[in-house]
Amino acid sequence: MMLFTAHNAMAAQSGHSHAHAHSKEYSEPELQLLNASARATKPGMSSSAAYMTIYNGTYEAVQIHSLSSPVARKTELHTTEMNNGMMKMRRVDKLTINPGDRLELKPGGYHVMLMGLNKPIAKNSEVPVTITFSNGDQKTVVAHATDEIKGQHMAH
Repeated sequence: MMLFTAHNAMAAQSGHSHAHAHSKEYSEPELQLLNASARATKPGMSSSAAYMTIYNGTYEAVQIHSLSSPVARKTELHTTEMNNGMMKMRRVDKLTINPGDRLELKPGGYHVMLMGLNKPIAKNSEVPVTITFSNGDQKTVVAHATDEIKGQHMAH
């Protein structure tokens, strides 16, 4: 009840009416995949990456159990890290998202690797990505392919 009260107080302070949000407020808590994008490929590229925000709106911590996409033979969660002065990617087998937390999958950090592409990913095409979580939830998001993904630039 505390979160509900704080949320309503903030909405009242900002002067925004949020009657439109009530239908969502009483729905089941859920995991959400937001703001998804994918990197369009250049000729000869056999892999790509997808980025998004994962919001854990549930009451329990979850882990990403598996990932898949029909555009690639293998889909994995990776991170980018500095190793002996070089940026390297490595697969991440276990990553926990606590209740109420957002995990940003972005260039230079955690991201979805799409490996063994079935065909090139064209700019403006749609790239479905499915994530299965440790609690059994399975969510699919459609990432829009662009060749202008830079650093942390995100559309609002």
